[in-house]
Amino acid sequence: MKLVVTGASGFLGREVCLAALRRGHEVVALGGSRAPTIPGVAQARTFDLCSEAALEALLLEEFPQAVVHCAAKPTIEACLADPAHAKALNTEVPRKLAQLCFHLGAKLVHLSTDTVFDGIAGSYQHTDQPAPLNLYGETKAAAEIEVLRYGREHAAVLRTSPIIGNSPGGDRGLHERLFASWKEGKPATLFTDEIRQPVEVSNLADVTIELCERANLSGLYHWAGTEAMSRHEIGVRIARHFGLDIDTFVRAISRAEVPSAATRPRDLSLRLHPLAGKLRTAAQSFEEQLASLRIPRGCEEWYEKETGRKVVRRLEKGIDF
Repeated sequence: MKLVVTGASGFLGREVCLAALRRGHEVVALGGSRAPTIPGVAQARTFDLCSEAALEALLLEEFPQAVVHCAAKPTIEACLADPAHAKALNTEVPRKLAQLCFHLGAKLVHLSTDTVFDGIAGSYQHTDQPAPLNLYGETKAAAEIEVLRYGREHAAVLRTSPIIGNSPGGDRGLHERLFASWKEGKPATLFTDEIRQPVEVSNLADVTIELCERANLSGLYHWAGTEAMSRHEIGVRIARHFGLDIDTFVRAISRAEVPSAATRPRDLSLRLHPLAGKLRTAAQSFEEQLASLRIPRGCEEWYEKETGRKVVRRLEKGIDF
């Protein structure tokens, strides 16, 4: 199967390409400001997704069997900094992709976010009505409607949660960002009453590719890990897993202490039914996710001094070769 992957220079997009290669697919990898560098990918290029004419020409030329759309303005702050571009990339591009994929008979898997919800109720089902609190959530919620309207039986929307895992530069995963702060002597101050349900990047990528392979799975789905936790608990469990002193590196704070927290969803826990019962890829516990994490590159010396544990660096496929 030939797949086009957008956002392939990003954290998830790169892993989606690697998952596709592992499963024997051909990949056309599209990056934004820089071309993806992914071992095994023969076609990798920068590409302006907001150019409708160029996007149409590319897909008609490549004629893929599936498109995975990972590209987005991925944060609240990025969307506020450039609202027009956020709307174009997060909403208008998915609509155009859905139209093109329907025309080609290609599967479209569109990555969405738990941030489409307001976080009041928690434990959200895929049938619950979105109620975003910010521009990022608004653009992603609007995209879901467009993708399902125009893609119809050829489209799947996959809402997901904060992503953890190992990135090539050692700076994109949740634990990697924590390590960067800890190395600088800055404890992580984390909410005890803001709930998230993290997912490991390679697990999410495998699910995404499996959706491409399954013509019978279209519509709207949720995917995350199996455990919903406070941000504080996530930080505590990461520190404990790596043998770091919790009192030194993780500090608790409540949302009431931060006025701006009112604009952030409180509880974005997700129910994984019915997708969890339809896939060969299994949802992971947080302990399973932790077991896949490594000491971020550049933190080895600091970590060895802090814990007395020797870091043994092994070559990793997709990163070192």
